[in-house]
Amino acid sequence: MNSRLLKAPLLCATVALTAITLMGTSPALGAQAAKQPDLPPALAPMSVMYETAACDPGGPTATDAALATRLNSQLQSDMRGYMTAYRVSCAREVIEAVRARNLAARAGVIAIATVIVETHLQNISEMVDHTSLGLFQQQDWWGTRAQRLNPTYATNAFLNAMEDEYPNGSWATAPIGEVCQAVQGSAFPSRYQVQASDAQIIVNALWNAAGPRLEDIPVSGDWNKDGIDTIGVFRPSTSTWYLRNTNSGDATIIFKFGHGPSGDIPVVGDWNKDNIDTVGVFRPSESTFYLTDGTTSLDHQFIFGHGPSGDIPVAGDWNKDNIDTVGVFRPGNSTFYLTDGTTSLDHQFIFGHGPSGDIPVAGDWNKDYIDTVGVFRPGNSTWYLTDGTTSLDYQFIYGHGPSGDIPVPGDWNKDDIDTPGVRRPGNNTVYLRNANSAGGVDEQFIYGI
Repeated sequence: MNSRLLKAPLLCATVALTAITLMGTSPALGAQAAKQPDLPPALAPMSVMYETAACDPGGPTATDAALATRLNSQLQSDMRGYMTAYRVSCAREVIEAVRARNLAARAGVIAIATVIVETHLQNISEMVDHTSLGLFQQQDWWGTRAQRLNPTYATNAFLNAMEDEYPNGSWATAPIGEVCQAVQGSAFPSRYQVQASDAQIIVNALWNAAGPRLEDIPVSGDWNKDGIDTIGVFRPSTSTWYLRNTNSGDATIIFKFGHGPSGDIPVVGDWNKDNIDTVGVFRPSESTFYLTDGTTSLDHQFIFGHGPSGDIPVAGDWNKDNIDTVGVFRPGNSTFYLTDGTTSLDHQFIFGHGPSGDIPVAGDWNKDYIDTVGVFRPGNSTWYLTDGTTSLDYQFIYGHGPSGDIPVPGDWNKDDIDTPGVRRPGNNTVYLRNANSAGGVDEQFIYGI
């Protein structure tokens, strides 16, 4: 229940009585509680059924059903094994409302974590807990019945309150559970943070599927053959790249390549052995890579990986031939699939833990001039890197995953070793480090939107 404005003693008594019922030691009591339709949703076991309203007026889709199956093996907390096409459709509607406000994905994680706790991703249409209704269990002062059962209205009402509680984008750096609690005013404030990792996994799965991402996606590369990587961004909403040869000033290389509205994910590499990095995109809906040796020409196009499985692209020189080729990381089975060409499967191995929301990275971590992989785990802000395929050779904390940090490694100081960097969408700030270890920031600047 959203009790943000309700401070009456009656609420405390009701919650306390419910908690006592739930914590009773009698199996018979537990079985009876699971059947009670008046048990507050936030306190109810997953077996309790409520009357619900549709989230998507068109109903769940086949894609929702397929994603539910995948998420059931990836999630680690309450929703594991309980995702359905309906629940995915509800999460999708929430995320679409967040994106329509041009907010970063972290806002989606905050909203989804809240809905997991409040209703287990159900648009509850009966007043079980006082006057609470809908995904966020908003009481009558939040809007009419129809408004609170409208996922778009309900999500925007939640986001309005979030921005009131955390003005000037400060929600982007506050702990997720703390933000949820500030809006909801729950009697059980610790419940939200527990769901943050699963909320991140759900948002990762749905964010691109909902259309073009609204915030810039960071990339790094040596655009001018000077041996130093610099930061650039790909803006999906306009399919535009903004690159520069130093980490200061305005973009000096601006061009369109790929099609952001198709969900294209950027990749960067030296595709033709000229010692200059150029760009490309991976289109999950087609499982196809589109690469350029310049800026706008389509020089390489091929199918590799399986986008519908949630594959995330990577690129690197896997065999020391001075040509970067591609690969994918499949979160569902935590497996990397790499090619030394275009379509051949030349390397396959398990590394990282996709169900934990791991984001793949690639680089030359040890100056042997062979790129290897790693993962950044947002839930604990930790980098796990290998100099081979399965050995864990580096493990350290850098960045702040709960703030939505996106990993972007590179060689920032021309020492031929790739090291970590992150871009924080909430403040558009890039934080770079010159060592593969925990420690302070060596370079920090704002870039992109």
